[in-house]
Amino acid sequence: MSTPRFTAMIRVCAVLAAATALAGIGPAVASKPVPKTIVGCVANGIFVSSDGYEILPRNADGQAVDLGPFEGHQVTISGDLLPGDAFIIKKPPADSGPCKTTKPAGSGSAAAPAAESVKVATGGWQIHKPSKEYKDLPALLPKQRESLVEAGIGLFEFVCMKSNYYVLLVQPSVKLRDSEPAMIFARGTNMTGAPAPTQLTFRNLYKTKSPLSRSLDWDADIHYAEIGAPLLASIKAAGDLDLTLAGRSYAINLSDLGSRWGSFQRFCESGVVGNPTHFEQ
Repeated sequence: MSTPRFTAMIRVCAVLAAATALAGIGPAVASKPVPKTIVGCVANGIFVSSDGYEILPRNADGQAVDLGPFEGHQVTISGDLLPGDAFIIKKPPADSGPCKTTKPAGSGSAAAPAAESVKVATGGWQIHKPSKEYKDLPALLPKQRESLVEAGIGLFEFVCMKSNYYVLLVQPSVKLRDSEPAMIFARGTNMTGAPAPTQLTFRNLYKTKSPLSRSLDWDADIHYAEIGAPLLASIKAAGDLDLTLAGRSYAINLSDLGSRWGSFQRFCESGVVGNPTHFEQ
């Protein structure tokens, strides 16, 4: 069963999907071939454009282009874009050298290359009080959610169960496995020291037996990751959050999240509404 809050979120996703199809925002919306030149990176055999879309390069005979020789490299392809993100190339891909890579904390090897980060605006953050009529949890939500949906990661929010904190991806359009590794990095100009990137694993909520899955009853595809104390401390002091997930990279603006986090934490752990202006109106 969906909460009123989540039903409204699904409407946002549906409206944006329709608008994208009509306005041509995404790369796979045209009914006829569209001449395009696309720059992206090849990671795990998949070509990901610089704006975060998975493209399927094919030769004129319809056979998939062998991307093996370009693994880990930035590539430029030119040709015709077709519905379904299929791309018929008209000349061989141009190799521009290695993609930018990031290293997991404590790891000696680089993570999978990611395309240039997609910048995601949030318009500030607000605290949601859970409904008493439905299975729901306190949440810290971005005020502006359209940018997240358009970027492909769905509705991005923080939820809590007492002193345990999680990040949710609700209705992501990117394909995620039931257990999807990710890298998250909180950054800001006023942060002391240089916090290392943190590895997380996003799990399919309703395919796990956890207290969180028993506390949320939404008709949606939801993936979650638990946040530990070190990452929490970094997020509260950061201005932006870099998320690398499924071969894509996102730069999520945290805006005034730090000033709301204290109120969120008090509400989660003691039920106290500290500053009413930090809550949904």
